[in-house]
Amino acid sequence: MHFAQITQWIVTQAETAAEAAGAAGAAAASATAPMAVTPGGSAMEKALMGVAMQSHTTILYLLIFLSVLSLAIGIEKYIQYRRENPLGEGFKAELVKLLDKGDVKGALRLVDGVRGIKAAVVREGLLNFHEGPFVMAELMDGRTVIERDRLDKRLIILGTIGNNAPFIGLLGTVMGIIKAFHDLAMATMQGPQTVMAGISEALIATAVGLAVAIPAVVAFNYFKARGKGLVDDAISAHNIVMAFAKRVPQDDQSGAHKMDKLYNQSQA
Repeated sequence: MHFAQITQWIVTQAETAAEAAGAAGAAAASATAPMAVTPGGSAMEKALMGVAMQSHTTILYLLIFLSVLSLAIGIEKYIQYRRENPLGEGFKAELVKLLDKGDVKGALRLVDGVRGIKAAVVREGLLNFHEGPFVMAELMDGRTVIERDRLDKRLIILGTIGNNAPFIGLLGTVMGIIKAFHDLAMATMQGPQTVMAGISEALIATAVGLAVAIPAVVAFNYFKARGKGLVDDAISAHNIVMAFAKRVPQDDQSGAHKMDKLYNQSQA
């Protein structure tokens, strides 16, 4: 009986030691293995995390759309500016020659039906030559503003894309990095490879943003310079017409009476 008690005690101690060893092994395994993070936080935090998970690819598609848009605007403005000055280099000399002879009708024929800001401004002045220099100046200034706005139409889109595409790309990179670290936190086997791959993908957004912005900025500056040159050329022609309009003597009593006479003679 004494021997049976000793045997039972030995068996009990062995079972207790085995259970302790199993618990220690499980604790060590749980300490060394990567822990899966259970999403928590407020509803807003979960919503923002969901946006970060989905927005990286969406931003890349947005940048591609902006690149196509800037390319289309650039082609349109290039064609428009190529057609803006069909009068040639000798136009001003011919205009001076005709106005010096008082041939307003002949000068008007030079710009009749011709497109472009210079032709539009000169035509506005010649059509109102009989109104006198003060009225002509106001009308030609107004036409210059209208034509300048037409030249600048949609250039603001190029400028906006050029200024903001890098920031959009940076936003995509930040969202991609958030996603990469979230994937690393949720991973149970992979290590740094997971976050490195995610960050390399995220940096693509910044590169695409710069690739979209640089051509847009170059095109914007080029077209602004071309537009300024066209406006300056139109103002030069404007000044020529105004110089000859002011040269015509005015009748103090009848205002533009002599201007009317000269204009009617040129139309005869």
